[in-house]
Amino acid sequence: MRTFLTAAALAAAALTFAAVAAAAPGNGAQVVNAAGCSQTPFAKVCVVEKTTTNVTSTPSGNLNYVTNGTVERTMTFVFGGSYTVTDTIHSHHLDKQGEIFEESDHYLEQNEYQSGTYHLLCTEAFDLHWANGASQFGNYDVQCTVL
Repeated sequence: MRTFLTAAALAAAALTFAAVAAAAPGNGAQVVNAAGCSQTPFAKVCVVEKTTTNVTSTPSGNLNYVTNGTVERTMTFVFGGSYTVTDTIHSHHLDKQGEIFEESDHYLEQNEYQSGTYHLLCTEAFDLHWANGASQFGNYDVQCTVL
């Protein structure tokens, strides 16, 4: 599971950076502040995304990418209860000569389940740092508490 979550987060970050690089080759920030809900037969599903990605290019041609933000997804079930996932990300990438030179990511996900008297809160976090073609460190933690 840890490998899947790490791979999924890195893939999402890579796609975000690729999209931003294509959209903003110069200096500038891309801000996303979006929210919306939809009703399904079983639940109302709401998503709130607040992210900022800044791309800076240097005179030597290096690209510096920084992304910060949160994404919150909530499902409120028609039979009662709810499930909320809140993701927080901080990501920094430095590309030199078209290749990733340094990369640092911090990802925090909080899952909250509530139904009647049952209330579970789980927090999952990882930190990764990559430089000069090698992993410098990686930390991973999962904690769950029944409230």
